[in-house]
Amino acid sequence: MIKDLYTQKKSAYFAPLLLLAFFLSKQKEISMGNASIENVIFGLSVGFIAYFMTMYSNFNTGESERLQNRLILSLPVSRWEVIRAKYLMIAVWWVISYFTYFILIVTLKYVFNLLPQLSIGLHGTLLSFCFAYLLSSVFYPIHFKFGYRTSSLVGILLFFLITSSFGKLLGMNSGLSIILQNHPILSIAIVSLAVSSLSYFLSGKIFAKTDF
Repeated sequence: MIKDLYTQKKSAYFAPLLLLAFFLSKQKEISMGNASIENVIFGLSVGFIAYFMTMYSNFNTGESERLQNRLILSLPVSRWEVIRAKYLMIAVWWVISYFTYFILIVTLKYVFNLLPQLSIGLHGTLLSFCFAYLLSSVFYPIHFKFGYRTSSLVGILLFFLITSSFGKLLGMNSGLSIILQNHPILSIAIVSLAVSSLSYFLSGKIFAKTDF
Protein backbone atom coordinates (compact mmCIF):
# COMPACT_ATOMS: atom_id res chain seq x y z
CA MET A 1 0.00 0.00 0.00
CA ILE A 2 2.83 2.38 0.86
CA LYS A 3 4.51 1.50 -2.43
CA ASP A 4 1.38 2.49 -4.38
CA LEU A 5 1.21 5.83 -2.56
CA TYR A 6 4.87 6.58 -3.25
CA THR A 7 4.78 5.52 -6.90
CA GLN A 8 1.46 7.17 -7.78
CA LYS A 9 2.00 9.86 -10.39
CA LYS A 10 1.38 13.36 -9.06
CA SER A 11 -0.87 14.17 -12.01
CA ALA A 12 -3.39 11.60 -10.75
CA TYR A 13 -4.21 13.81 -7.76
CA PHE A 14 -5.57 16.43 -10.16
CA ALA A 15 -7.96 13.89 -11.73
CA PRO A 16 -11.12 15.63 -10.37
CA LEU A 17 -10.33 18.54 -12.70
CA LEU A 18 -11.12 16.18 -15.58
CA LEU A 19 -14.81 16.66 -14.76
CA LEU A 20 -14.67 20.43 -14.42
CA ALA A 21 -15.75 20.96 -18.03
CA PHE A 22 -18.65 18.54 -17.50
CA PHE A 23 -19.98 20.49 -14.52
CA LEU A 24 -19.62 23.83 -16.26
CA SER A 25 -21.53 22.59 -19.32
CA LYS A 26 -24.20 20.65 -17.41
CA GLN A 27 -24.70 22.88 -14.37
CA LYS A 28 -28.36 23.60 -15.20
CA GLU A 29 -29.25 19.92 -15.53
CA ILE A 30 -27.53 18.84 -12.30
CA SER A 31 -28.83 21.78 -10.26
CA MET A 32 -32.51 20.99 -10.70
CA GLY A 33 -32.95 20.10 -7.02
CA ASN A 34 -33.55 16.41 -7.78
CA ALA A 35 -31.75 14.62 -4.93
CA SER A 36 -31.76 11.23 -6.65
CA ILE A 37 -30.13 12.57 -9.83
CA GLU A 38 -27.60 14.55 -7.80
CA ASN A 39 -26.67 11.48 -5.74
CA VAL A 40 -26.17 9.35 -8.85
CA ILE A 41 -24.11 12.04 -10.60
CA PHE A 42 -21.98 12.61 -7.52
CA GLY A 43 -21.60 8.87 -6.87
CA LEU A 44 -20.58 8.06 -10.44
CA SER A 45 -18.21 11.02 -10.62
CA VAL A 46 -16.32 10.28 -7.40
CA GLY A 47 -16.39 6.55 -8.14
CA PHE A 48 -14.86 7.13 -11.57
CA ILE A 49 -12.12 9.39 -10.19
CA ALA A 50 -11.28 6.78 -7.52
CA TYR A 51 -11.18 4.15 -10.26
CA PHE A 52 -8.96 6.38 -12.38
CA MET A 53 -6.51 6.76 -9.48
CA THR A 54 -6.59 2.99 -8.85
CA MET A 55 -5.96 2.31 -12.52
CA TYR A 56 -3.22 4.93 -12.79
CA SER A 57 -1.39 3.54 -9.75
CA ASN A 58 -0.99 0.30 -11.73
CA PHE A 59 0.28 2.00 -14.88
CA ASN A 60 3.24 -0.04 -16.13
CA THR A 61 4.57 -1.87 -19.10
CA GLY A 62 4.47 -5.63 -18.87
CA GLU A 63 8.19 -6.00 -18.17
CA SER A 64 8.40 -3.23 -15.56
CA GLU A 65 5.37 -4.66 -13.75
CA ARG A 66 6.97 -8.11 -13.60
CA LEU A 67 10.11 -6.54 -12.15
CA GLN A 68 8.09 -4.65 -9.53
CA ASN A 69 6.23 -7.82 -8.57
CA ARG A 70 9.51 -9.70 -8.20
CA LEU A 71 10.80 -6.98 -5.87
CA ILE A 72 7.60 -6.96 -3.80
CA LEU A 73 7.54 -10.73 -3.51
CA SER A 74 11.15 -10.71 -2.34
CA LEU A 75 9.81 -9.13 0.84
CA PRO A 76 8.31 -11.31 3.61
CA VAL A 77 4.79 -11.07 2.15
CA SER A 78 2.57 -13.65 0.49
CA ARG A 79 0.93 -13.19 -2.89
CA TRP A 80 -2.51 -13.04 -1.28
CA GLU A 81 -1.27 -10.23 0.98
CA VAL A 82 -0.23 -8.28 -2.12
CA ILE A 83 -3.73 -8.72 -3.57
CA ARG A 84 -5.33 -7.74 -0.27
CA ALA A 85 -3.28 -4.55 -0.23
CA LYS A 86 -4.40 -3.73 -3.78
CA TYR A 87 -8.06 -4.03 -2.82
CA LEU A 88 -7.60 -2.04 0.40
CA MET A 89 -5.94 0.70 -1.65
CA ILE A 90 -9.19 1.17 -3.56
CA ALA A 91 -10.66 2.62 -0.34
CA VAL A 92 -7.61 4.88 0.08
CA TRP A 93 -7.93 6.22 -3.46
CA TRP A 94 -11.65 6.73 -2.83
CA VAL A 95 -10.94 8.82 0.27
CA ILE A 96 -8.45 10.98 -1.65
CA SER A 97 -10.87 11.26 -4.57
CA TYR A 98 -13.78 12.16 -2.29
CA PHE A 99 -11.99 15.01 -0.52
CA THR A 100 -10.40 16.51 -3.64
CA TYR A 101 -13.76 16.26 -5.42
CA PHE A 102 -15.50 17.81 -2.40
CA ILE A 103 -13.10 20.75 -2.54
CA LEU A 104 -13.86 21.17 -6.25
CA ILE A 105 -17.64 21.19 -5.64
CA VAL A 106 -17.37 23.65 -2.73
CA THR A 107 -15.18 25.93 -4.84
CA LEU A 108 -17.63 25.91 -7.75
CA LYS A 109 -20.61 26.40 -5.45
CA TYR A 110 -19.44 29.07 -3.02
CA VAL A 111 -16.60 30.84 -4.84
CA PHE A 112 -17.90 30.91 -8.42
CA ASN A 113 -21.63 30.59 -7.56
CA LEU A 114 -22.06 27.57 -9.81
CA LEU A 115 -24.16 24.49 -8.96
CA PRO A 116 -26.04 26.52 -6.29
CA GLN A 117 -28.54 23.76 -5.42
CA LEU A 118 -26.17 20.79 -5.57
CA SER A 119 -25.73 19.14 -2.19
CA ILE A 120 -23.61 16.17 -1.14
CA GLY A 121 -25.52 13.74 1.04
CA LEU A 122 -24.90 10.39 2.67
CA HIS A 123 -26.55 8.52 -0.22
CA GLY A 124 -24.21 10.10 -2.77
CA THR A 125 -21.23 9.28 -0.58
CA LEU A 126 -22.21 5.62 -0.22
CA LEU A 127 -22.95 5.35 -3.94
CA SER A 128 -19.52 6.76 -4.77
CA PHE A 129 -17.84 4.17 -2.54
CA CYS A 130 -19.79 1.33 -4.16
CA PHE A 131 -19.08 2.56 -7.69
CA ALA A 132 -15.36 2.91 -6.90
CA TYR A 133 -15.16 -0.73 -5.81
CA LEU A 134 -17.40 -1.92 -8.63
CA LEU A 135 -15.27 -0.34 -11.37
CA SER A 136 -11.94 -1.23 -9.76
CA SER A 137 -13.04 -4.80 -9.12
CA VAL A 138 -13.69 -5.27 -12.82
CA PHE A 139 -10.26 -3.79 -13.56
CA TYR A 140 -8.06 -5.97 -11.35
CA PRO A 141 -8.69 -9.54 -12.58
CA ILE A 142 -8.37 -8.42 -16.20
CA HIS A 143 -5.24 -6.48 -15.30
CA PHE A 144 -3.53 -9.46 -13.70
CA LYS A 145 -4.56 -11.74 -16.56
CA PHE A 146 -4.19 -9.59 -19.68
CA GLY A 147 -2.24 -6.51 -18.62
CA TYR A 148 -2.83 -2.82 -18.03
CA ARG A 149 -3.89 -1.71 -21.49
CA THR A 150 -6.76 -4.19 -21.85
CA SER A 151 -8.02 -3.76 -18.27
CA SER A 152 -8.00 0.05 -18.40
CA LEU A 153 -9.93 0.05 -21.67
CA VAL A 154 -12.55 -2.37 -20.32
CA GLY A 155 -12.92 -0.30 -17.13
CA ILE A 156 -13.52 2.94 -19.01
CA LEU A 157 -16.01 1.26 -21.35
CA LEU A 158 -17.82 -0.16 -18.31
CA PHE A 159 -18.10 3.32 -16.79
CA PHE A 160 -19.72 4.75 -19.91
CA LEU A 161 -21.99 1.71 -20.14
CA ILE A 162 -23.18 2.26 -16.57
CA THR A 163 -23.74 5.99 -17.07
CA SER A 164 -25.66 5.48 -20.30
CA SER A 165 -27.82 2.61 -19.07
CA PHE A 166 -28.54 3.71 -15.49
CA GLY A 167 -31.11 6.32 -16.45
CA LYS A 168 -32.80 3.97 -18.92
CA LEU A 169 -32.97 1.23 -16.31
CA LEU A 170 -34.59 3.52 -13.76
CA GLY A 171 -37.17 4.59 -16.35
CA MET A 172 -38.31 1.03 -17.05
CA ASN A 173 -41.20 -0.65 -15.24
CA SER A 174 -39.37 -3.91 -14.67
CA GLY A 175 -38.95 -5.50 -11.25
CA LEU A 176 -35.24 -4.64 -11.23
CA SER A 177 -35.89 -0.95 -11.87
CA ILE A 178 -38.51 -0.88 -9.07
CA ILE A 179 -36.00 -2.41 -6.64
CA LEU A 180 -33.36 0.13 -7.69
CA GLN A 181 -35.78 3.01 -7.22
CA ASN A 182 -37.01 1.83 -3.81
CA HIS A 183 -33.69 0.58 -2.45
CA PRO A 184 -30.90 2.13 -4.57
CA ILE A 185 -28.13 2.05 -1.95
CA LEU A 186 -28.87 -1.47 -0.77
CA SER A 187 -29.14 -2.79 -4.33
CA ILE A 188 -25.89 -1.28 -5.54
CA ALA A 189 -24.11 -2.21 -2.29
CA ILE A 190 -25.10 -5.88 -2.73
CA VAL A 191 -23.97 -5.89 -6.37
CA SER A 192 -20.68 -4.16 -5.48
CA LEU A 193 -20.01 -6.57 -2.61
CA ALA A 194 -20.70 -9.60 -4.81
CA VAL A 195 -18.55 -8.32 -7.69
CA SER A 196 -15.73 -7.25 -5.36
CA SER A 197 -15.67 -10.59 -3.55
CA LEU A 198 -15.58 -12.54 -6.82
CA SER A 199 -12.95 -10.16 -8.20
CA TYR A 200 -10.73 -10.55 -5.12
CA PHE A 201 -10.90 -14.34 -5.38
CA LEU A 202 -10.15 -14.34 -9.13
CA SER A 203 -7.30 -11.83 -8.78
CA GLY A 204 -5.74 -13.86 -6.00
CA LYS A 205 -5.95 -17.09 -8.02
CA ILE A 206 -4.47 -15.46 -11.13
CA PHE A 207 -1.70 -13.69 -9.21
CA ALA A 208 -0.82 -16.82 -7.26
CA LYS A 209 -0.30 -18.81 -10.48
CA THR A 210 1.59 -16.13 -12.42
CA ASP A 211 5.28 -16.73 -12.97
CA PHE A 212 7.26 -13.55 -12.43
